[in-house]
Amino acid sequence: MPQVTVVIPAYNAEKYIEETLDCLRAQTLTDWQALIVDDGSTDATAQIAADAAAGDARFRLIRQENAGVSAARNHGLSEAQGTYVLFLDSDDTLTADSLRAFCETLDETGADAAIGRLQSFGAVEEKFNGYADALSKRETIDKFDKDLLWNFLVGNKCYRLETLRRTGVTFPQIGYSEEGAFFMEFVLSDEVTRLAGTTGATMRYRRHDPATEASVSQRVSEKLIGDFLAAIGRIRAAAERALEGDARRDGYIQEILYKGDYVLLSQFYRLLWQTDDAMLSRIGRGHADFQKDMTDETKARVRRLDADLPQLYFDRGEAAAHPRVSVLLPHADGRTLDALYMQSMPLFEAFVPEGTAVPPRWKSCENLHVLPRKHFLRAARRARRGEYTLTLRRTCGADPRTLRFLLRTPIPQLAKKCAFGPLFRAVQFAVKRRPS
Repeated sequence: MPQVTVVIPAYNAEKYIEETLDCLRAQTLTDWQALIVDDGSTDATAQIAADAAAGDARFRLIRQENAGVSAARNHGLSEAQGTYVLFLDSDDTLTADSLRAFCETLDETGADAAIGRLQSFGAVEEKFNGYADALSKRETIDKFDKDLLWNFLVGNKCYRLETLRRTGVTFPQIGYSEEGAFFMEFVLSDEVTRLAGTTGATMRYRRHDPATEASVSQRVSEKLIGDFLAAIGRIRAAAERALEGDARRDGYIQEILYKGDYVLLSQFYRLLWQTDDAMLSRIGRGHADFQKDMTDETKARVRRLDADLPQLYFDRGEAAAHPRVSVLLPHADGRTLDALYMQSMPLFEAFVPEGTAVPPRWKSCENLHVLPRKHFLRAARRARRGEYTLTLRRTCGADPRTLRFLLRTPIPQLAKKCAFGPLFRAVQFAVKRRPS
């Protein structure tokens, strides 16, 4: 029986899966089993996995019809044979000592799960996650530690398989925050009595460029919104059961509500121009549901996070009618418009001259204004309604956080108004490759 089973769900993962498999080959602990669950891939993923299994008996390929990442993880979990089990996505990696560190911690402490460090890489500057770092340094982690609510990613955790199976917890069939629902339902179950941290284990989490290969968390759809709200609902229900009659209950539920509203607004609402009014309405209802159960203190925490958005509009026409920034694009191109419409500060309006090749996805946006090419800038300046004006005369591929960061930067308003363009260009460099 292997000491640890690593479950790797994989769907059309040919671009990165070899790196994931290589990180296992490089582990200083050699007693492991890797179950690669191919979820109906149509690329070379299954062949790469089959070649790995042919060359190393510790790898095993499991194939299934496409059923989603939760089904793939659950399939792997059902066939895991290790004392411990870890779930690793097919584009992420582990540092070389990670499996050894996880197993040693679980052996020594008798904990039901161990939590390691988490390092982002890829389309961002490499940086460790503060919540995961704090948890990894604790020899014993209280199961009601609120930091756990801010560390949902799956790959920096290793579970005692016997305990996990006793809880009966599996990954829910949802497409967003299924990792958080799985982890927190496990943590909050009666079977779990001890959690431990380990600084010797690090999962490296690949961040994708939203302009070229957006991950699930960088897209928006009505189903994903519903899935996320369902996940938070599951976590809240588990917490209410676990903390019934406990004095910590109210404060813990407030943290869940805050986390839920924070993600709803930052991951969904801020992608306003990638939604439609039905999706915005769903976001608005979810936001209202979170707010109605919040204390005034929790509501104030949410407002501080959204200081760049003086008001939330859950209708695209209303959002277009209340721009904070007017963006004038005399030489607009597709790359610049993509960068603008992916901004996480959506209260802007864009002016382009006639004949501009506007990407199809933005043509119907209510905040896009097409003006005659002759005397374009003069007409745009007359028509603008924003508090600030930004004129971009060349191709710009700004980081999606640039406008948000600039509007939140504590610079006097008059100075911002007078020098918004130069400040925008300076902030571009400040946030470039900066982790979210």
